[in-house]
Amino acid sequence: METPTNPTLRQFLKNRILWKVYTMWFLRRIVPLIVLQVAAIALALQIFAKNVFVSMVFRNAAVASEQGYWAFLGYLWYAFLNTRPLVQVTVLVILGVVALLIRDVVRMVMTYATLKVRGDRG
Repeated sequence: METPTNPTLRQFLKNRILWKVYTMWFLRRIVPLIVLQVAAIALALQIFAKNVFVSMVFRNAAVASEQGYWAFLGYLWYAFLNTRPLVQVTVLVILGVVALLIRDVVRMVMTYATLKVRGDRG
């Protein structure tokens, strides 16, 4: 009977081929999506930085947060409504891309956890 620490040549070649296939799939399918998401975030942040005086927003948010959570949320809402449409669209794009990134990370963690559980059993 073979031991798991001494794989056969067939298993070694199979693993090597699978790694090459997975690497090519990752480079062709996943990397372009990641690059696109990073480029969208970078562009959105650049537009945001040119149009919003961030330190004043933080200073005013600190003043509003002293009055409670609802005052802080109200400040954020009215600050968003009183910006230019370009800034509003930029903020929505940033939030959308961040939501997609969080979704991808959660999927990755869940897949890893599932594979880890399967690996421990088998």
